[in-house]
Amino acid sequence: MHREGRRNLAPLIAIIFISGCLATIPYAIPLASWYTIGLALLGIVAIAAARFDTDARWDGVTLWPVPLLLGVWTMSMATSGLPAVSLERSATMGLFSLVFIAVQVAAWHRRGVRAILVAVTLAIIACSIDISWQRVTGHSLIHGMVGHGARLAGSQGNSNDLAAVSVLLPLSSALVAGSTALVLYAVIAIAVSPCWIFSASRQALIGWMIAATAPFLCRTRLRRGLLFAASALVAVTLALVFVPQWQRRAIQTWRTGFAERREIIALGVEIIGQEPLTGIGPGLFGAHYRNAIAADWRLDGKALPKVGMPWVHSLPIEILCETGILGGIAMLVIVGSASKRIVRGFKLGGTTRDLAVAVGTSLVVVGVIGLVDLTFIKDWFRCAWWLMLGLAFTLQTQEKTRPPQKT
Repeated sequence: MHREGRRNLAPLIAIIFISGCLATIPYAIPLASWYTIGLALLGIVAIAAARFDTDARWDGVTLWPVPLLLGVWTMSMATSGLPAVSLERSATMGLFSLVFIAVQVAAWHRRGVRAILVAVTLAIIACSIDISWQRVTGHSLIHGMVGHGARLAGSQGNSNDLAAVSVLLPLSSALVAGSTALVLYAVIAIAVSPCWIFSASRQALIGWMIAATAPFLCRTRLRRGLLFAASALVAVTLALVFVPQWQRRAIQTWRTGFAERREIIALGVEIIGQEPLTGIGPGLFGAHYRNAIAADWRLDGKALPKVGMPWVHSLPIEILCETGILGGIAMLVIVGSASKRIVRGFKLGGTTRDLAVAVGTSLVVVGVIGLVDLTFIKDWFRCAWWLMLGLAFTLQTQEKTRPPQKT
């Protein structure tokens, strides 16, 4: 194998691994054991090949967020009352954490980041095609799941999981550079809009609006950005006025709003006090929720909904509830470090700035939706989380390799 081939071997394996992980998002249902094991082996091979890179590029790879977060999770699992259950529900966290390292390795290839963004775009378009097919035929394209009522979920099972498309959509804005980039992004944003239209998911809609408008506000002149944002708002408003099912959903949101999750989140806040340092264990909120129902737990006289509730529907509360103060600190340190790199990348300009805008927008979408939903118990979110962080940390590599400015 010639020198260039050896240089690109690790990045290419990393790209294949990341693409395989992204393919699990439209697939949606729990993975077969053979696929999970295959992905894990592929990720390990990619990292092993990178570790023995002859050009010493491994020295520029950041590793500490992975052992920091997994270490906190392990400590929380070990001190929980149900360590075996917590471990079972956290099993793929280790697998998807390899995405964080693999993204940085893939960036060694000059087109590595672009290849990842192509894979992201294909994944969200696949979700859109799937739910559109379900709308037309009554069955999803990928698994043949039957659509029920006005709120479809494609192959996701839960219509709110179409928020995955809104979280990943901003990354497509960095797919190409130049004057046509945002035109292509507008086309992609429209192409995946069925994911919120047919799901009638408030989370997916709010996330899509942020994802669709923020890159325009950041990458064009203010007037153009505001014009596009206003156009998106008008389009959504007209849809709410003229489409009955969306109108009913909007009225429901206005009337109930946060109240329908108030008791669930309040229980999560109360649980934080049970194990404030290390939490109750990743993935164990559902068990405590069942115990609370059995004990007739109430908030202002109102009982909890008598349904299975595996997560607390508030990402910050989930982190503090299940992994404690230590988990909260670990998350703040990691997100803070990623944010610093995004800000520096934004100041650099060019394609680095475009990627910084894309990753920053995705994190904002997570921050907004995460107030009332999202959970680390789901594989798609674990994958998207480590992917976003990995892309954020590649910005430091691009900063180091950026040619010096002429004076």
